[in-house]
Amino acid sequence: MDGTLVNDQKEVPASFDNWVLSHPDQQMVIASGRPYYTNEELFSKIKDHLIFIGDNGGVIYQQGKVLAKSGLTSEEAAFCLDLFKDDPIASPILCGLKEGISHDPKDDKLFLKQLDTYYIKRRYAEDLAKEVDSDEIIKVSVYFGDRDAESRFKKLPPMPADMDAVLAGPEWIDFVNKEANKGTALTKIAEMKGIPKDEVLAFGDYLNDYTMLEAAGLSYAMVNGHPDLKAIADEIAPSNNEEGVMQVLRQLFD
Repeated sequence: MDGTLVNDQKEVPASFDNWVLSHPDQQMVIASGRPYYTNEELFSKIKDHLIFIGDNGGVIYQQGKVLAKSGLTSEEAAFCLDLFKDDPIASPILCGLKEGISHDPKDDKLFLKQLDTYYIKRRYAEDLAKEVDSDEIIKVSVYFGDRDAESRFKKLPPMPADMDAVLAGPEWIDFVNKEANKGTALTKIAEMKGIPKDEVLAFGDYLNDYTMLEAAGLSYAMVNGHPDLKAIADEIAPSNNEEGVMQVLRQLFD
């Protein structure tokens, strides 16, 4: 969603709500690395008309109900925390079903801004390793204020058998259940709704969208997207800062 539907100022196109309401035959799905509760707040006026894929596929949520979820064990969460314990730039977040848990950002304004944007339900803890059993952990996200997550991602050791790592943005690495990704979640939703693959349309901008574009009958990568994603997309959409998703939706359905 970020970098795709949402612009760089974290704004949803002003026309999106009305478009959704005026096209009731189109089942709209918001797929994001954000937790479902933050997405629900962002789309509060039309939330009952949407299905949410949160935490990069870890949770599927609709009209107040969790339809499916796949998380990490406490041992897997602890493994993720240990990976970057000696990296002074790394800021990990335990992404629980109910809230996010991180260290207190204090004077780290960049990290605080990320928390304010993505984790409207959160608390701070001095020792995250002691919190791995405090909530149902869906994923572990690690934020890098130097925007160099990709170089760290390339140096990661092999993941445990039931876990995967995904590059979720220039600043983010997400650690998730191996069965939890946007593509698997989108396929589950299509099956629930009886929608064939050739009627599924997906947009994305980064590598956490890769499986989702593969799961769609028609896929669009944003022109501002990662080169590897654009390489597999059927089409290229205009930039997120030009309301590229809305431009394509109007071309296809209006």
